[in-house]
Amino acid sequence: MIRSLLNLKLNKSKKGFKVCVELITFIKKYLNSNKDIICLMNDISKNTNIPKKILQDKLSQELFRSFDFKHNKFLGYEFTHSLKDFLKFYAIVLINIAGHFFLNFNNKEKKSFDLTCDNVFGPLDVKLYSNLIKIFNKTCLLGNYSPKKKIKTEYYFKYKLFLIGNTNTSFKEKFSFILLGVKILYLSIKNRTNLFSLFTLLVYDIFKSSHIFSKIKSKYYITNKFYATSPILRFYFKKNGGKIYSCTQKNICAYSLSLFVFADVMFTLGKHQAKICNKLGGKINRFEPVGSLSMESYWFNQNKISKKTLQSDILILGINTLFNNRHYADSFYEKNYYGYYLSWIKKLCDDYPKKKIIIKHHGSYSIDPKEKKALKDLNIEFLIKDHRDNNSYALAFKSKFVISFCSTMILEILGHGKKAYFSDPNLEGDHWFGDLKNIKQFRLGTYRDIQMKINNTKKNSPLNKSLTNNYCLDSKYTSKKIFNFLKKI
Repeated sequence: MIRSLLNLKLNKSKKGFKVCVELITFIKKYLNSNKDIICLMNDISKNTNIPKKILQDKLSQELFRSFDFKHNKFLGYEFTHSLKDFLKFYAIVLINIAGHFFLNFNNKEKKSFDLTCDNVFGPLDVKLYSNLIKIFNKTCLLGNYSPKKKIKTEYYFKYKLFLIGNTNTSFKEKFSFILLGVKILYLSIKNRTNLFSLFTLLVYDIFKSSHIFSKIKSKYYITNKFYATSPILRFYFKKNGGKIYSCTQKNICAYSLSLFVFADVMFTLGKHQAKICNKLGGKINRFEPVGSLSMESYWFNQNKISKKTLQSDILILGINTLFNNRHYADSFYEKNYYGYYLSWIKKLCDDYPKKKIIIKHHGSYSIDPKEKKALKDLNIEFLIKDHRDNNSYALAFKSKFVISFCSTMILEILGHGKKAYFSDPNLEGDHWFGDLKNIKQFRLGTYRDIQMKINNTKKNSPLNKSLTNNYCLDSKYTSKKIFNFLKKI
């Protein structure tokens, strides 16, 4: 049964939701029926007091995240990879044990905070949380970055791998992972499957979470990436006095992005969103619509359309394609994006030669050779880097017509009263839009539909508030809404 991991092939001729449900069913059955894996989970639970359900939730996440939708297979579990991951496993375990002797003598009193914010890896991440930092009295930011100048009195917890042994965990618990590694090696050989690929990530998360919450405690925790929640980190957070483990809806809840999400609260863009997560193997106790934290931080905090902001007749909001294999959850994506969608952009240039057309990609965009070739020599201005006067929001609100294949910004723009559209060839994009209410009128299934909207931009009427709230709430005070909600609990 363990080797079935290497043989799974999903039926991608189905719609995206059914494909993901098929994957969820396999993962749950795999973890529930393998005596060897259950034995390993029991050992970890016994030595760490982490409930088996939490361990299983984490392993479900790791299996899902190792699945490559584009190539339709799990990656890294071939037995030939065992040696590399064996060495990685024991490197982490030995660092943890070494820390017990060389780092724990310098234990300081645990720092207490009102709010802990995760995934702080650069100035843009600090900016994202800037309003929360100003509102909460004591805030901790987890990551590997700290600016020279603070916003208020926030504390930056810079996580480093060599410090994972600096915890209040007993030596007996740490040493138990030496024996666990021996058992994983034996079972990997027995089943001719690299089980280190699965358990190394689990053990690392235990060490990392234990280290962090041996040094800090916090009432509330928030991560801006709902698809990166961790049941293990949540366990240690709550074990050390935490009340609410939360995440924000940074993206559209595309089916293949929304599997195995676990949190007390998800702060969503609009009403009725993200509940699909609870049908995709995860468990979120409450959904609270607050608007977009990104839009508040990167738009309303500066809210600047200047004379330098480029005006366009047609703005196309790009998506990251090159390394995002989750787009391939069904068989429709490749033909619809690289076939219809890019050909429609080319046709727009031919049919509207006098219109100013801009394609704005994310600042993190990696050039996609297939896309570059399809759009070569067209009368289009390509923008990647964000500038103060020409960030994506400024360009969108100054454009006459805004369209994208599946950018979350379409929801943010609609939520703030301006019409914007998804180019959804043949209306087959349920993978992205199946979770959204009242979105049909903003999904354009043919090139003719796009033309009709462009030709009628002067007739656009403002959107009704009751409709816009389905897409994205007013985001000017998103941080304040989050603060008020958490303080009531």
